[in-house]
Amino acid sequence: MTSNSAVIVTGAAGDIGRALARRFAVDRRPIALLDRTNETLEDMADELKAMGAGRVGVYAADQCDRAAVDAAVAQARSDLGPIGTLVANAGYARLGSFLEMPEKIWDRHVDVNLSGTFHTCQAVARIMAEQRAGGSLVVISSCLALYHTDQTGAYNATKAALLMLIRTMAAELGVYRIRANAVLPGIVDTAMTRQTLAEPGRLEAVLGDTPLGRIGRTDDVAEAVYFLASEAAAFITGASLLVDGGASIYGQPQWVRQDRRIPYEPRWDHQPRSADRT
Repeated sequence: MTSNSAVIVTGAAGDIGRALARRFAVDRRPIALLDRTNETLEDMADELKAMGAGRVGVYAADQCDRAAVDAAVAQARSDLGPIGTLVANAGYARLGSFLEMPEKIWDRHVDVNLSGTFHTCQAVARIMAEQRAGGSLVVISSCLALYHTDQTGAYNATKAALLMLIRTMAAELGVYRIRANAVLPGIVDTAMTRQTLAEPGRLEAVLGDTPLGRIGRTDDVAEAVYFLASEAAAFITGASLLVDGGASIYGQPQWVRQDRRIPYEPRWDHQPRSADRT
């Protein structure tokens, strides 16, 4: 795929999505910003153009709506030219215990994280296959695809499923010279994580178990994605890259805790929170 082909970033309104768009803007490539609404994306588009990006398109589409995804991807292809890279970044998470999780919350995780990612990747891959010029799909999974934390079961399960989806795409799309890889971020400094890390002792505990001594920055994720999408990774497909400063060597921080010594009294140390995240 040529260096002037378009890049599609989903979940573009979030902190990581914005960092991804900025990283690809440096190459002056056309960029398509996709999110559920375009309320905050126009300002982002102006910023990218000021950075020297090529054409920038803004597209509102909920990735749970297949028709909306197909329409947005087709419009981006029409507006910006051949598509060379997709970064499937959009995601959802809500904390909740297994026994108490409502069906609609489980279904929302599956719809957004798994089915929505599938819809987006398939829509883009079909266009890439028709173009006969190769391409790169990079999916944002999570270190929680590999390591457990309590009350994040739906998120963990759907992010883990993405790793097999990546292998499937890598295996079946290679004949079209389309590569598929995953990035697995650890704890990254975003608006969502700042609230949790601000709790007494949280940040200190995380840093104490992170070999590189800091939490991640959105730019760390963007650089990893950029590498996997680039020609420097031309012989890498089906891979999953942890970007967590080595924190997963020690497992994952437990944001909620439970004293299991007393049977049948499942008391957690604080109430679960909910948040959209990648």
